[in-house]
Amino acid sequence: MRFAPFNMKVLLLLSLMIAAPLVSTATEIRNINFAVFQKVSDSFEFDPIVMGKFSDFIDVMEGSQILLLSHTRNSITEDVINLQQDVLRESSEGLNDIGISCSLTFLETSEDDDDLSFELGGMCKILDSLNENVTAIIPMASLPDTDQGMEAWVELYEDEASGIAFYANVGTGD
Repeated sequence: MRFAPFNMKVLLLLSLMIAAPLVSTATEIRNINFAVFQKVSDSFEFDPIVMGKFSDFIDVMEGSQILLLSHTRNSITEDVINLQQDVLRESSEGLNDIGISCSLTFLETSEDDDDLSFELGGMCKILDSLNENVTAIIPMASLPDTDQGMEAWVELYEDEASGIAFYANVGTGD
């Protein structure tokens, strides 16, 4: 069986033509850190911005308990991040569902490569079938980028009735 001869230069040129648009549309890759806390002390107040590294952030949150912590690696612009942490429990009234369910969109909104900026927003449901479910619409919010020297966490949303708050930041480090 004989194969038709082909020119390697033509094959290389075709593969470069296909790959070039993919490289030109490359975007910044970031890890998204997302945390959900609930107050356990009536005197505790959530801060809109918490400065410092992760350990500093956790220390400041004394007076609350962590409900969900997520580190989503290698996200690019327009990624949709789905997070869910809940418990289904059977009771005399039927099934109870208690937890958090989020669908968030990550965007790179940079004007140029020297000043990178990122946003996160979407919808989260605070599930509490024993009391009342809450739907949290989180508008797109600017996130601090730890790679640009901004070691901080930003509060994206707070539901005062349930005492729950959502925080986030981005970076490339693990």
